[in-house]
Amino acid sequence: MCWRCDPRAAGEDGLAIETAIQRSAQKVLWDDRLTRRRILQAGVGLLSFSATQILQACATTPVTGRSQLQLISEEEEAKLGVTAFAQMRDEEVKKGRLLTEREDPAAHAMVRRISERVIAASGLANAYKWDYMILNAPDTVNAAAIAGGRIIVYSGILPVAKTDAGLATIMGHEVGHVMAHHTAERYSQDQLVNAGAALAGASAGNLATLAVLGLGQVGFLLPYSRAQESEADYIGVLLMAKAGYDPRESVGLWQRMSQGGGSRGPEYLSTHPNPETRITQLQGWMPQAMQYYQNPNLPLPNAR
Repeated sequence: MCWRCDPRAAGEDGLAIETAIQRSAQKVLWDDRLTRRRILQAGVGLLSFSATQILQACATTPVTGRSQLQLISEEEEAKLGVTAFAQMRDEEVKKGRLLTEREDPAAHAMVRRISERVIAASGLANAYKWDYMILNAPDTVNAAAIAGGRIIVYSGILPVAKTDAGLATIMGHEVGHVMAHHTAERYSQDQLVNAGAALAGASAGNLATLAVLGLGQVGFLLPYSRAQESEADYIGVLLMAKAGYDPRESVGLWQRMSQGGGSRGPEYLSTHPNPETRITQLQGWMPQAMQYYQNPNLPLPNAR
């Protein structure tokens, strides 16, 4: 449901988001020599750290309290997301896919109404200048969130969302990605794996480089991507409940999502948990989510 989807599985739209992120990183981070040097030094340096040292160097994720790797600041992360979003919007305008409010006022009213409530529940309404765009892509059942408070909604997901609570499940998930700084974390993980591949390539040739890249994907990046998705699901169901939407409706949303999912490979080779796993997890979190639904004034766990 997010830009971390495997671009090969997500098709052209997934590639567009991934490309925008990469271009933005090049413009925002890598054009700055000091930032580039710091990221490289940090990535290479972490390879020699013990697991304990890496955990001590990590940031802490809001709500879940999980330790996460961050090689860039929150300000750099936000700038990266805002730049990528602007690039994508320009490209979608050229493609003629940007769905304007005049063209579909009902869709815009729904997305705006629900996202504003969910964002308010997150406590980040004033942290970013939030923005969204709806893309006229009826065959793309997807939504995405990028750092800096930027949300992308593909029109194909709206019929699957079906109700306000269904869309609140999706918006809660996407705002959860922003809250948890998953853009910075995934970028940092990519840089760490790239640094490892570069060292392996320099010391032992192409075969070792390929081994590092393969182990990095299956043993490091993919499990962490699934962890980020589950984390966004957890944060999202609390946010939708706190925003006044029945969290029990999240299960129905994922049941509808699974009906159109087609064939899937093994979960350990996927960037996302299977829908069945997500439904089971949501059901396990439901007692806590219901507390927020019944008492929206409860503070979020580990809130900053």
